Amino acid sequence: MQYNYFPGRLRFRDPVLRDSDIREAALEAVRLICPQAQITYKESTASILALYPEDSVDAEKLKPLVPLLLKIEPKIRFYTPKKKEAVLSGISEIKKFLLTIV
Repeated sequence: MQYNYFPGRLRFRDPVLRDSDIREAALEAVRLICPQAQITYKESTASILALYPEDSVDAEKLKPLVPLLLKIEPKIRFYTPKKKEAVLSGISEIKKFLLTIV
C-alpha cells in the first residue's frame, strides 16, 4: 500500500481498496483521524484522499499507528480474498487505537 502524507493531505493507494468492505473499513479509520476531513475515493487509481485542516491532526499522536500498519502491510501487499478477514481485523485494531487518542 502506498501512503502519502503532507500536512492537510493524506492519500492511501492500493488495489485492495477496490474491495468495498475493506474500503469502507479504511474510510471509517480515516474519519476517526479527522472527522471534518473531505474524503474521496477514486476507483481508477484505487485511492482514498483525505483533505483536512492542517492544524486539526497532531501527527505525533499518529506515530504509534506505524507498527499496526506494518503488521497488516504484508497481507495487503500479497492480498488474496482468503486474507480479507485478516486485513479487516488489522483495520479494526487501527480503529480501536484511534478511538483511544481522539
